[in-house]
Amino acid sequence: MRLLHAVWTDMRFQWKHGFYLVYVLVTIIYLIILSFLPNDILSVGLPLVVFSDPSVLGLFFVGGIIMLEKMQGVLSVLVVSPLRTIEYILSKVVSLAFVSVLAAFAITGFSSYGSVSWLLLFLSTVLTSGIFTLCGIMITAGCNTVNQYIIKTVPYMLLFVLPCFSLTGFPYSDLFTVIPSVAALRLMLGAYMGIPLYEAISLVIYLTGMNYLFMRWAIRVFENKIIYQN
Repeated sequence: MRLLHAVWTDMRFQWKHGFYLVYVLVTIIYLIILSFLPNDILSVGLPLVVFSDPSVLGLFFVGGIIMLEKMQGVLSVLVVSPLRTIEYILSKVVSLAFVSVLAAFAITGFSSYGSVSWLLLFLSTVLTSGIFTLCGIMITAGCNTVNQYIIKTVPYMLLFVLPCFSLTGFPYSDLFTVIPSVAALRLMLGAYMGIPLYEAISLVIYLTGMNYLFMRWAIRVFENKIIYQN
């Protein structure tokens, strides 16, 4: 029950500070750009656009949200509240994943794309959003300013985004699938272009496991940096 209340509170907080409005504007911009693309380019451009939404935006948004909570003293109250660290972090993951799924479905639905596996699109968006949101939480836990957060985010973005180019035909692309972002993009591409069932199941299981590991890591970092301030 505490978790549901925390998710609802986070969604209201994000709405109040205009994060939903930004998502709407970004979604509209994406749709305008995609409308000018020919079908052969759209088949690749659409998955990349949808992938960038929960990854790039999710990573930066969670940093902005937590920095706002720091400035407003919300995290100081968290230390003495009954809300556990895992519930606080899960609330961020769920609330941002919800917005990412809405954006992914809206972009795909209005782009006049052909056959899409909506289940795979949902799973890949949720799992991608979870990984990048948890990364953002770990990064921002040790930051005191927005500029500091942005600077620290750059190497993480390079680490996760650059290997994704291996899917463009690099001969050893299968080896890069161990990188969560590559596995997530591979699953998302499968939602649009088709993917063998065994591969889809393997990627979902792998990404679920990575989300769990990132969650445990995020809890440890958050407690050390925020709760105990080590």
